[in-house]
Amino acid sequence: MTKEKTKLFIEGLEPGDVILIEGSAKWYQIGTKLIHMMIRWYQRRLFGRKSNWKDTHAMLYLTPHFVFSMDFPVGKWEKIQYVLERKFSVYRGRYVRYEKFRSELYEIAYRILYRPYDVGDLLDFLISGILGYTRIRKIRIFEFSRRHMTCSVAVRAIFERLRKDEELKGNYMIPRLFNKVDVEMTTPAHFANSYVFDFEFTKIADWRHLKKI
Repeated sequence: MTKEKTKLFIEGLEPGDVILIEGSAKWYQIGTKLIHMMIRWYQRRLFGRKSNWKDTHAMLYLTPHFVFSMDFPVGKWEKIQYVLERKFSVYRGRYVRYEKFRSELYEIAYRILYRPYDVGDLLDFLISGILGYTRIRKIRIFEFSRRHMTCSVAVRAIFERLRKDEELKGNYMIPRLFNKVDVEMTTPAHFANSYVFDFEFTKIADWRHLKKI
């Protein structure tokens, strides 16, 4: 990865781009391995073996120094360099130019910064997948708090909050994401497989094809 390619890639990113990370763990990180296994099992069951089901983390790009990440133990800002050191994919909204809402997205993300990551939700997803509840949140056995979130739920919540705020201003041009899927049931794979819904996002780059966007 040359500095020139990296520079051109970063210059092409826009506020509102969703970054998905294909997580990995060292042999002794048993807890992380287990979490990744649960996420991938659920996503593969949800979208199928031929889908994009390997990503385990979702982030929201705002600027090179402000990439929102709801990660364990709490939500935080990451820098783009963190992303470039991992296997990643970038997805961009097809119907909304989110770069027009840079400040609004930042303000919404800031409100949930430092909010705890809800590991219990991952267990509830596992049970939901087994029982066939993949669109509506019906299982809340291990949920720590409704204020706590997983990574992809946080990213989705930011988009939906922006939509609702704009509707209060009379702007109804931002659609609700992932038709009939509760915000709390959102996984990284929903962004990667949005063709199943209304094709809300399209893949524009990944770690293997780093290019000017």
